[in-house]
Amino acid sequence: MHCLVRFQMENEWSMDFAFPLLSLLKATGSEVAAYNRAKEICRSNDLLGACLDSCNSSVERTILRMGLMPWRDICSSLQELREQFPCWRSNVQNLSTICHVPSLELRDSFEFLTRNDSVSAMQKICINLDRLSACSIKQYGVFCGAGSEKFIERLFSISREAINSMLKMKYAVLPSACSLGPLRRDIYSSELFSLNQSSHTIALLLFIFILIYPL
Repeated sequence: MHCLVRFQMENEWSMDFAFPLLSLLKATGSEVAAYNRAKEICRSNDLLGACLDSCNSSVERTILRMGLMPWRDICSSLQELREQFPCWRSNVQNLSTICHVPSLELRDSFEFLTRNDSVSAMQKICINLDRLSACSIKQYGVFCGAGSEKFIERLFSISREAINSMLKMKYAVLPSACSLGPLRRDIYSSELFSLNQSSHTIALLLFIFILIYPL
């Protein structure tokens, strides 16, 4: 319980947090501040990981561990992350808004699963995650090149694996849409782009799922 309280108090997972640290880049325009914040988050995650190690084995502990998977990859690649900041800062408005629609659809599909425990609800999550992945990977590549595209693709692959593992903890059989094949890049239509609000992050969605999903 102590670890869960520590986790819930972390403000990194507020509704304004945009992966990866886009909200801070947007607010301050400072690459140094964003990099320092990333290091702070990594230290905080290390503390949470150590706290979880001291807890008895449980479903909750396992899920929290899965939720840390995307940031674990980021924290092991901080220099690579830092190299992306100049381009992300220059294109922060587009990167933080252009995949808003599939982001909201994924969030809504998580919430739908809490009210409708069904195969179709699980399938919605996996389909919407693939759509958000395809949109984000494509747009980071368009605006910031192959390095950013590969970085985002790797993060989404890890995030999808974490969500898939969470679902498997409750469901013996997952729908075909939840298979862990290569990420598809051809499933997102440009007419769905919306530029009016900040996008939510896949890391945030993982943690919304952790907090609201009734195991």
